Amino acid sequence: MMFHLAAAILVVLVNGLLNVTKTEWLITLVLIGLAWMAEIFNTAIEKLADRVTKEQDPLIGQVKDLASGAVLIICSFAVICAVIIYLPYL
Repeated sequence: MMFHLAAAILVVLVNGLLNVTKTEWLITLVLIGLAWMAEIFNTAIEKLADRVTKEQDPLIGQVKDLASGAVLIICSFAVICAVIIYLPYL
């Protein structure tokens, strides 16, 4: 989560430095929110799974992998959107 906090701060700073449009601000803020939301859901799923059992369980392992995969997907799309938004400013 610390990585996502650092990334969010960096995006806000870059948005301010580049004077991006209101629409671009909204897109980046929505993506920041989605990434944080995915990370929180991932953490909740992992904590719940750990509460169910501490033993190795293949199904719980798959659930944890899927939850972390969801974080990876939204973060990948956020990076793609950042490239699309920031590239014209460079």
